[in-house]
Formats: sequence, C-alpha cells, structure tokens
Amino acid sequence: MTAIEEFRRESDPFIFALSLVPLIGIIVSIVAWPDAAASKLATANTFIISNLGWFFLLVVLLSFVFVLYILFSPWGRIKLGGPDTDPDFSFWQYLVLTFTAGLSSGGLEFWGPVEPLVHYNTRPPYFSSHVGTWARMVDALQYAIFHYGMSAWATYLVFAISISYFVYRKDTSFRPAVILAPFVGADNIGGWVAKLVDAMVVIITISGITVSFGLGISQFTAGLGFKWGIHLGDTGRIGLILLVGALFLLSVVTGIEKGIRRFADLNIVLLLGLMAVTFVFSQPASLVNLGTEALSGYVTDFVGMSLYYSPKATDWLGSWTLFFWPWWLTFAPMVGIFMARISQGRTLRQLVFAGLLGSFGLTVPWYVATGGSALLLQTSGATDLLGIYSKSGLEAVGFALFEQLFPYPGVFSAILLALVISFLITTLDSSTLSIAMVIVKGDESPSSLNRVIWGLMMVLLTVSLSLAGGMPVLQSFTILVGLPTAILCAVTMVGMLLEFEREFPILTEDDIDDTDDIETAPMQSTVQQRARQTPDSDD
Repeated sequence: MTAIEEFRRESDPFIFALSLVPLIGIIVSIVAWPDAAASKLATANTFIISNLGWFFLLVVLLSFVFVLYILFSPWGRIKLGGPDTDPDFSFWQYLVLTFTAGLSSGGLEFWGPVEPLVHYNTRPPYFSSHVGTWARMVDALQYAIFHYGMSAWATYLVFAISISYFVYRKDTSFRPAVILAPFVGADNIGGWVAKLVDAMVVIITISGITVSFGLGISQFTAGLGFKWGIHLGDTGRIGLILLVGALFLLSVVTGIEKGIRRFADLNIVLLLGLMAVTFVFSQPASLVNLGTEALSGYVTDFVGMSLYYSPKATDWLGSWTLFFWPWWLTFAPMVGIFMARISQGRTLRQLVFAGLLGSFGLTVPWYVATGGSALLLQTSGATDLLGIYSKSGLEAVGFALFEQLFPYPGVFSAILLALVISFLITTLDSSTLSIAMVIVKGDESPSSLNRVIWGLMMVLLTVSLSLAGGMPVLQSFTILVGLPTAILCAVTMVGMLLEFEREFPILTEDDIDDTDDIETAPMQSTVQQRARQTPDSDD
C-alpha cells in the first residue's frame, strides 16, 4: 500500500474537508482584505471582552478548581488502563514531554524576560497605583506568573482527563469529540455533531499554532538583528520559516519516540542551563526574595486576579489576561490529546500532577530568573531595558538582558535562539500529531504523510500571513476562536462530573486502597459499565 493510499484509507473525509475548507476561507479572507478583517475582528473582540470577558475568567478558574479536586479526591486514583498496564515513559520523561508540549501558546522563553518588565512599566489595574519600587516589582512578577501559572495548565488538563479516561477505560479513540461521551454514550460519538466538534478544534488549534509560530520566528529574527546586526527581509524570514518547518517535519517523520522526545530533552537541558546561569550571574539573594514575595502574592491574590474585571480596564485585560486565556484555550483540546497519548498506565492524579504542579514548578523559576533579573537591572539603572523594548520590541528584551548579565553574551544569545527553535519544533510536532490523530478518527499512530500534510499546512499558512502582514490580525482572531473552546471546556467539566459520579458515586478512601484495584473493562457494553456502582465491581 502506497503512502497516499494509506492516507486515503485512514482519513475521515468529512473531518478533513470540514477542517480544511473553512480554514482556507478564513486565511484567504484575512490575506485578501486585511484592513476589513482587522476592523471586523477589532469590533468582535471589543464586544467579547466587554460582554463575555467574565465567561473566560469563570471557565478558567473553574478549570483549576476541577483539576485540583481530581488531584486530591479519590477520583485521582483512577488508573488509565488495566492494573497491569505499565507507563510508556519514565516519570521524568513524562514530566518533560508534558511540560514542553504544554508550552504551546506563548512561548515561555518569549514572555519570561519581558512580561514582568511591561507590567512594571504599565501597572496592572488590579493593584493600587501608589506603591514603592520593590512592591511594584513584586506585583509585576506576580501577574506574569499568574498568566503562565496553574490556571493556564488547568485548561489543558480538563481535556486531557476526559480524553485519557474514555480512551483507556472505555476504549474510545483519541478525538476531542469524546467530551460528548458522558451525554450520548461512548459508543455514540461517530455522528455529524461529533465530527463537527473535531473539525472545529482542528481549525482553532491551527489558528493558535500559527500565532505561536509567528512569535517564535519574530523573536529569532529580533535576536539576529539586535545581537549580530543581521536583519532579515521578507525573503530571509520566509526562508527561516521553511527551515524550521523542515526541522519539525523531520521530527514528525521520526515519530514520538525519536523526534518529539529528543527535542523535549533538548528543551529542558537548554532551559535549565540558561535559568541556572541567569540566576548565578544576576543577584541571587534579591531574586529569591522577589520570587518568594511574588509567589506568596500569587497564592493570596489568586482568586481576586482570576475574577478581576473592570469596564475601565478592558484595554489592559484585552492585551493580557483576556488575550492569554483564549490563547491557552485554543491549544487545550489538542494538548489534551497529546497528554492523553503519553499517559497510558498513569493515574489521573499523576496526570494532573505532571501538568499542574510539575510544569508550574519549572515555569516559576524561569520567570523569577529572567523576569526578575530584568526588573533588577531596570530599577538599578544598570541598563534601560524598557528603552530597548520601546525601540526594538518585546522580542529583543531577552537578548538585551543576556547582553548585560553574561561575560560571553553572544554564546548565551545563541543558546536562547536554539531554545526558541527547539521549543517551537516541539510545539509544532506535538500539535501536528494530535491534529493527524483527529483526522484519522482517533488512531494514535497516524501515518507520517498525514502528519506531514498538516505540518505543511501550518508552515504555508504562517508564510502567507507573514507576507500579508496578517499576524496581528490572527492574534486578534485568537480571542474570537477562543470563545467556542471555552464553551467546550465548560461542557467537558460538566460531562466528566456526571460521568465520574455515575460510575463511582461512592468512591472514598475506604472503597479503594490501591490504584491497581481500579481495573478497566473496555470490552464491556456501555450499559454494563454504567451499571457498576463502585470501582470494586471492576475486579
């Protein structure tokens, strides 16, 4: 069987067409009429932020509450697979894959050095305006951590919990549409509504990926220009996009075992190395104090920041919280599929720990080291990073930070460039895998050609938008496409609460003493499964 024949055999033509045709239509409209599209999107965004901003805030907060309950409740003992099912990866490798795949939206290496600096300069309206320099620094770092903290990861985990549960316990396929299973049954998710959900998620995910791809390329080109005076024109920028695309397509062909895992390992090595060196060459004692206070404020102000909304602050919220939340949400279903793909043999508690606490444990030190160092340099007068931000943009701040901190800044700037590319490849690779799995009706091992097709689609889409100047338009588009994902997230939480209560209504610590006692019975009928009253009946 040829690769093309295999692709045609495995793909669902309805999902493929329903994903591809609207996406092409959207992109053609943005490229052909960028001014009109920008105006319409700006109007839509203003309406959403002003009238539905509360919905984004509530869904994300409830996502955190939901996964936190799974982490500490007896439901966390549910095993994803049979009692003898072993995990596919070591727990460290599991953490690494979860962490790097989860950083699909903004790019930790992009926002870490600059976001606290921007919040210091333009104080978040949640806080009072009359404070000293140190308190202003703490508040700035605190809000940056909030935007990349547990709330964002919780949206991923809502989908990961649902998909992994139904895949490994009810023998469904890897598809976003399984979130409908609690309402219609695991055997009844093959209809047109389910396929519509799958196609919608593909369109939303590709929109978010394109923004991330563009940001990564912008940071790379800014670094070349700021540090080495290499200014790429449109031709050079397109060449760079194609080069990154070729690298991640090579990773796609080699598969998850060799491709994604190797880049994930590289991500962690580079991230930890840069973080450690930044901490050492900065002001360690001040960073520890700053980070401790910011983390303390994050905990105490968590609910307040999560629900903060003011009609007078819509511009700020639209640029930050109500931009980040939809952006995270656009990736949540596909990252959830990827998390489910690597979670066989784990428990729900391990899944939540890896995605929520494990990843947060790496995010905070990076923000403290890079963002904290930027704040200390700015407030001490050692360098005017805000001036560089105003002159050269967000993307150049990280390179300017390394220029001031390190004795060999060129070396560390090159490492940062490598980290940008490596994170980008992992993001594109894992997302492409998830999209291809949806197109092939949930098969966890789609053909390389299927993944290559969607990878090429992302690359060509980014090139087209780059040439058309459409990247800012698509960034605005993120808020719009994030709205249906927020609805899907709310539906998923309601569905899983119904499912768990129906399956395990009296699950307590006394009912189950070991996670191995919770066995799966994927061959049982839906009626038989729903007739179970306690996990012990699985035995």
